[in-house]
Amino acid sequence: MEQLPPAEYLRTLPHGTLFATAHLTDEEHNPLLLRSVYDPEEWQLVGGNLDFGEDPWGCVRREAQEETGLALPEEPGALLAVIFGPPSGPWPFKVGLVFDGGTLTGRRIAEIRLDPEEHTELRVLPLARWRPVLAPRRRSIVEAAAEARRTGRTAYLHLGGPAATSHPDNAKGPEA
Repeated sequence: MEQLPPAEYLRTLPHGTLFATAHLTDEEHNPLLLRSVYDPEEWQLVGGNLDFGEDPWGCVRREAQEETGLALPEEPGALLAVIFGPPSGPWPFKVGLVFDGGTLTGRRIAEIRLDPEEHTELRVLPLARWRPVLAPRRRSIVEAAAEARRTGRTAYLHLGGPAATSHPDNAKGPEA
């Protein structure tokens, strides 16, 4: 069988995006989420899409600094979840990694300064209070991260079915 030149072979590979986020909580294990400027009904974990040349934890650290002013440690927390979102309309597949971003004291949470171009508000709520607020896909990510932190077992989430006609989330949102 003839081998394709690298440039031709690369054109045959599926295209996708990778995002990385941090599951941050307060001292009572309540998740911290940010309200998106792009979709005010949307609450997100700290994080975003990888920039060219960036590794996933480096992305989380950069996004945490940009979005909240938080300086996360150089070493990544445990990998809590791997997320796959299939292609949807013109959008490629998405793969996401959710890292344990750690536990924040009340003082550290109070020191957070949101980037007003990306988020309008932050909330720290018990999981039971987040459930009715979050869209099903987002809820499954937050619940899986909390359960993985509790059990020490990384979650795998396949979000969505066959390709749809429109992208399920806004283009700027970091999570599938």
